[in-house]
Amino acid sequence: MKTPFRSIASTLSTALLVLGAAGAAGAAQPVRYTVTFERTWSAQTHPQDFPLLAHFSPVIGVTHDGKYEPFRSGASPTAGLEHLCEEGKHQPLDGEIRSAIASGAAGALIETPDPLRDVPGSATASIEIDAAHPMVSIAAMIAPSPDWCAVAPDVALYENGQWVAKKTVSLEAWDMGTDSATSYRALDDDTQPRGTLQLNETPYFVKAGKRVPVGSVTFVRQ
Repeated sequence: MKTPFRSIASTLSTALLVLGAAGAAGAAQPVRYTVTFERTWSAQTHPQDFPLLAHFSPVIGVTHDGKYEPFRSGASPTAGLEHLCEEGKHQPLDGEIRSAIASGAAGALIETPDPLRDVPGSATASIEIDAAHPMVSIAAMIAPSPDWCAVAPDVALYENGQWVAKKTVSLEAWDMGTDSATSYRALDDDTQPRGTLQLNETPYFVKAGKRVPVGSVTFVRQ
């Protein structure tokens, strides 16, 4: 006995709907990642005028949607970014992130307690991320410096309909546009009017025309 084509089509359609619903349900469930923020910035990787007592500040980051971009190239720096990248302080950036969480644009604040003084050195955190906030932006101050930070912006952890198992991205040096000094230990020189966030293109972080990352961030799904 032949099975009607309409019946086959209906069965396939139902199966696809079930699979689609299962995939959507899976995406809707929060998942956990271990985040490892690693410093490689050293006198060997970035030899020009490498400073004494070099370190990264404690790390701060956020899970967020595509509309909230705390480190957007060309954007004006917030007070929180100024204090982070000039002084290594999490305040008031942590408050800015909590406001974004309250508005629904961000999902979770990420913080580690200690500076990264060793090379290689790393800081680890565990985060929960959901489909409404599938991206991560994370940073630490490059210290000493005028207003420079090691940044991994807008890292997408949900790709091709599923959460990635593991992802490693480079940490690049960024300039926040709040201090016009151009060397590691220069005196404060507030930028007036305030500039914008940009990749740091000084010779400290560019060799032979190529950018040299200052570290990496690795996300591993639990």
